[in-house]
Amino acid sequence: MKYRLNVFALFLAFAVGMPDVSAALDLKGTVLVNQTSDTAVNAKMEAMNSARRQILFEILSNYSEIEPLQVLLENTSDDVLMEFVSATNVANEHISPETYSAAITMKLDNDAVKKWLTMNEVQNWVPDMENTETFSLFITISNGIADWADLKNAAHSVNVEIGTLSMVGNQIYAKMPLISRAKFTAAIRESGWKYADNNGVLQIWK
Repeated sequence: MKYRLNVFALFLAFAVGMPDVSAALDLKGTVLVNQTSDTAVNAKMEAMNSARRQILFEILSNYSEIEPLQVLLENTSDDVLMEFVSATNVANEHISPETYSAAITMKLDNDAVKKWLTMNEVQNWVPDMENTETFSLFITISNGIADWADLKNAAHSVNVEIGTLSMVGNQIYAKMPLISRAKFTAAIRESGWKYADNNGVLQIWK
């Protein structure tokens, strides 16, 4: 065990930090909808409302506590949720007298959703766009190189690099581009890792 940890420490000693990234966070998602109603107009309206709720949940669940987010969405009207979408694109649209289907892409207003979550006391880490463009990670590794390799593979599966800064014992401090946070948390969750936000620092363990 001592040998494995020493090799692990040596491996980390050669890791390099991640440079800052100038790209802004892009809160955008796409869903496929197929809605039936009494008229085509109502089917389209219901499809848009459904798409908006799906996209809000899928995106913001990577930046906030999931259960409080679900409750907030359930108790927020469609008219209010419309205010959080800054742009909408519709592709492959098909309309019949009682049905509507399409691929709907929506981009969220970063400042609006941040304010909404915060005012409703939903813990979140939707970034303020005026802040720095990287975020910090505090990783606890229980199984040395095996865990580290597993975490790196999860990141690589979504084309993300973890920029290691330091290592003390089995704990790693790292940085990552802010724009990568959503897809990174989704990838590590699929790989069995757990995470929590602590005042903007992403704590990760298994």
